[in-house]
Order: sequence, then structure tokens, then C-alpha cells
Amino acid sequence: MKVEDKLLKMFGSTPSGRSRSYPYYITHAKPEGKKIHISCEVVDEQVPRWLDLITVEPMLVPAIRNLYTLQLKNSAETDRVNSIAEFKHQLSRLKDEEARLGRLLISDKISEETYDLLRREWQEKQRNIEINIADLERDAGIHLDDLELALVLMTQLSNLYSRFVEKERTTLLQILAKKIIVDLQGEIVDQELNSPFAYLRSLADEIQFPNSNARGSDQIRLGAQRNRQKSAIFCFVVIRRA
Repeated sequence: MKVEDKLLKMFGSTPSGRSRSYPYYITHAKPEGKKIHISCEVVDEQVPRWLDLITVEPMLVPAIRNLYTLQLKNSAETDRVNSIAEFKHQLSRLKDEEARLGRLLISDKISEETYDLLRREWQEKQRNIEINIADLERDAGIHLDDLELALVLMTQLSNLYSRFVEKERTTLLQILAKKIIVDLQGEIVDQELNSPFAYLRSLADEIQFPNSNARGSDQIRLGAQRNRQKSAIFCFVVIRRA
């Protein structure tokens, strides 16, 4: 049985027998008519080393911070400025509309009830536009704060994991990774990190390996070669025990 580049999701299971448990990861799919079982111990014992390899070195933090700050400003500034300008233009038109309503009321062309109704609608539009402007003006700061928190976490992955109990370790891995990919022997061969960790890891690789075409997980293989089992089944594990 060979299914080229096939990814099968695995789930945690902990059956018990003879006064002990036997945790393993298992696929729901049945290649060749049977599910694939991989001992949790085989995968879990590799996790500290895997975390070591995706942990960001503290010495890289200033360069990474400078790089994502520059990229974020360059990518978002033009759209942000244009959007703010459009909203401010809408505010200007609303002020003209308010003045027009006032003139209609003074000249008895509309009643006070109609004026109050139209003015409430005008005020609601104004509030919404002002909220949108405020959100746009602080958006860049929010993204920078999120990246800063994620970057700090990525410098502490190994230390945190070693200090955490099992439930906390599971939470940490779920926050960090969407997929941890293993081969048929249970060896971690790749991963797919969640956002923004994948982006930050790519920046770290860009700084560490400026002349390399490889990025992200290609730089942090645990000794496994990508083409070693090109036609084998690969499974991705979400570290979650049943």
C-alpha cells in the first residue's frame, strides 16, 4: 500500500488493561483495511527536541522585531491611510447634511419630529464612522502587540514545556501548532504552525539563513529526510488525549 503525500489525522486514545494504560495515537481511516497505531511515547518523547528547534533564540528578537514592524507598516499603511481618508470624507458629508437639516427646520420645510428622526440617523452614522476611524488608527498597534506576545512565547517554548504539567503542555502545543506531522514510525518530520507563529518562525529563518531557499520547517527537520519515504503515508497529530 502506497498513498503518495497522503495526510491522515490521528487521535489520542488511552485503553487500559492489566492495571495499566496504553496510550497511543490512532487514525480513523483504514489504509489497507486497518487503522494505524503509533505509541504516544514514541511521539511525545520527541516533542522537547522539536520545541528546541522551533524556539526563537533571544539574540534574534531585536532583528525579528525590526523586520516585522517594517513589513507590517509597509503592507498596511497605504490601505489604512486611504480608508481613514475615505471615512473622514464621509464625516465631512455628514456635517454638510446636518447643516442642511437645520436649514430645512428653520424654514419650516420639515417638522421637528422629522428633524429629530433624521438627526438621530445622522448621529448613528457619525458614531459608526468615528468607531471605524478609531479602529483603523489603532489596528497597527494591536497587530504589533500580538506579534510581540507571540515572539516572547516563542523564546520560552522549551522552558515552559519542561515546567508545565501534562494538561498545560497540551494547551501549549494546541496554541502553537495546527499539525505535527509524523511518519509511519512516529518520527516527527514536519509541522504546520498556527498564526502568527509560522510567520515569526519564517522571519527567524530568514535572518539565520539569508542565503538559503529553505524556510520554516525545512530548516528544523529532526534528522528525517523529506524524500526518504516519498510514497509513504504521513500522519498529523493533534496532541490531545481521549
